[in-house]
Amino acid sequence: MSEPVIIYHPWYTIGYPTVNVESPERIMEICEALTPHYAFVEPEPAQEADLRRVHTQELIESVRRDDRGLFEAAALAAGGAIRAAREAVAGRPAFGLIRPPGHHASPDHNWGFCFFNNMAVALAALLEEKLIKGALVLDFDLHFGDGTDNYFSQDSRVTVFNVERVTDRRMYLDSVRLALDRAKHIDIIGVSAGFDIGELDWGGLLTTKDFNEIGGLVKEAAERLCDGRRFGLLEGGYYLPELGKNALAFCRGLF
Repeated sequence: MSEPVIIYHPWYTIGYPTVNVESPERIMEICEALTPHYAFVEPEPAQEADLRRVHTQELIESVRRDDRGLFEAAALAAGGAIRAAREAVAGRPAFGLIRPPGHHASPDHNWGFCFFNNMAVALAALLEEKLIKGALVLDFDLHFGDGTDNYFSQDSRVTVFNVERVTDRRMYLDSVRLALDRAKHIDIIGVSAGFDIGELDWGGLLTTKDFNEIGGLVKEAAERLCDGRRFGLLEGGYYLPELGKNALAFCRGLF
C-alpha cells in the first residue's frame, strides 16, 4: 500500500443553494484537521457520462438548471469520489473530503442536501471499466443512505450496508464488525462517512474513539478481503467543534 491521500478541492468551500447546516465551514474544519497529516490532491469534475451511469438525464438537467453554481459543485464532488476510488484501486487508501454529500441521491430523484450520488458514481465507473468485480459500501451516516441502496438494489456485485441506528454504542460497533466479517467476493470497500452520528452531533452516539475504531475495522477487513483497497467519502456531520477531530480519528484508523 502506498501513502494515503486526501481528495480535496478549494471549490468544495464555495456557496451554492442548500440548507444552512450543510455549510462550507464543514469542509474548512476537516481540512484544517487533516492538512498537517496527509497529502492532498485535487480532482477533476465528473463528466456527464459518469453521471449518466447512475442518474437519469432528467435529474442531471434539474441540477444543471440552477444557475448559482450547483451543478459545478455537485459534479466536482462526484469527480472527487471517482478520484478517491481510483486511488484506492491503485493501492493508495483515500478519503474524499468532498461537498455536497451524495447518499440520498437516487437515479431519478434527490433530497437531503444531496444532488448526485458520489459513492454510486464512483463505483459504477470502476465496474464499467472492469477495475473491480465487486464492492462493499459501509454507510455509517446517521441517516439511511437510500440513494445508494436504491441504485445498487438490483446489482449483486455491490453490497450496501447501512448501519442500523441503535442507542447502544457497543452494539453499533459490533454491527459494523459483523457486516465486515460477512463480506466476501469484493475488490474494494467504500465508506460513506457521516459524522452526524457523533455524540455531540445530531445522532448523539459515537465518540471520537469510536470513529477511529470504525476506520480500523475497515482497514483490517480490506487487508483481509481485497488487498487493502479502501476509501471513504464525506457525507453528513454538522457539529463543527468536533467535526475535524472526528474525521481525523476516522482517517487515522482507515489509513
